[in-house]
Amino acid sequence: MELFRDDVFETVLDAMDDRFDSHDFIFEMMRQFPRQYTAALYECRRSKDPIRALHAQIGRKLSEMRGRIRKSRMKRSRNVRGLPSANQYWIKTPKES
Repeated sequence: MELFRDDVFETVLDAMDDRFDSHDFIFEMMRQFPRQYTAALYECRRSKDPIRALHAQIGRKLSEMRGRIRKSRMKRSRNVRGLPSANQYWIKTPKES
């Protein structure tokens, strides 16, 4: 899926503050890459909850971004449905020169 290319995640990460949560990242991804996000969501259409399935995939990809970000604590914030839910809080790590 085009949404999960490294350059897409890097572009969204560059737009994020030094500390952010997964919901912040998803909102920014939706803003910058609406077509890719929608196509990826459509690919999850057979899941019981396509939104949750896609967002879990995004979270797993974020976990693989070692060297760019690290996990902090869990926190609650509003998800794309406007409901408070627990999600991962991230901290950017310094870029190596």
